[in-house]
Amino acid sequence: MTAAQTKSPHQPELQAVASRGWSGGFGNLVRKELDQWWGTGAWWIHLLIWTVILIGISTAILIEGQGSAPTELHDEMVQTFILLSGMAIGIGVVITVQGSIVGEKESGTAAWVMSKPVSRQSFVLAKTVAHTLGFWATAIVIPAAIFLVGMRLFVSEPVDVGPFMAGLAVVALVALFYIAFTLMLGTMFSGIGPIAGVGIGFALIGMFFKDMLPQALVRLTPWTLPDLASAIALGSPLPSQWQLPIIATAGWVVVLTAVALLRFGREEL
Repeated sequence: MTAAQTKSPHQPELQAVASRGWSGGFGNLVRKELDQWWGTGAWWIHLLIWTVILIGISTAILIEGQGSAPTELHDEMVQTFILLSGMAIGIGVVITVQGSIVGEKESGTAAWVMSKPVSRQSFVLAKTVAHTLGFWATAIVIPAAIFLVGMRLFVSEPVDVGPFMAGLAVVALVALFYIAFTLMLGTMFSGIGPIAGVGIGFALIGMFFKDMLPQALVRLTPWTLPDLASAIALGSPLPSQWQLPIIATAGWVVVLTAVALLRFGREEL
């Protein structure tokens, strides 16, 4: 007598679990990706690096600026913190995220995951969500909180928290852009080298050569956002059409994510 014949009449038949459209398996994949950040030592390594860079430079400015007028010292520290956050985070994102998709394709993990009841859209979107939350927490929110505490303790001129947080929101948009950009590159290339070259090269052009390029083009990129974030944080006068680079960058995030979804949807794993 076979196992099927001896099965209890009350035992249910095993049923295949089908993927629920584009969002199939999204929750499980997000938990998996978040575990890569918070279940390992990755989160505190990132936090340590960003804290050392941002708070370290701010402390150096504080020491060097002893004797300066409180308002002048305040403005210099806030401007440096926001500018450095906005410029450095692009390179940090590319270095961290460059192997997120390519590494799983090379190791066969992506093919194994795709054999489960999950969608390819969820695979990409889960990485976007996890990396965004990870970078926002470790590279922006926590270092900014430490910075504000230090400013309250050691600088007599208080930071206007509202404009400062608005400036940080612009920096957060920069981080989201580079996450979407790097993940999109990961769906287009089969090795880390081209992803790093294109991603870091794009960030460096924005840091050093944006003034040499047509400004009508530059305003449609995230390259001007660090300067804009600094002006917002200080409550300084904003340039005309200052909303344009914010809207354009948000639009690029949507476009890059859509391209990544379409490209990975056609990937042969």
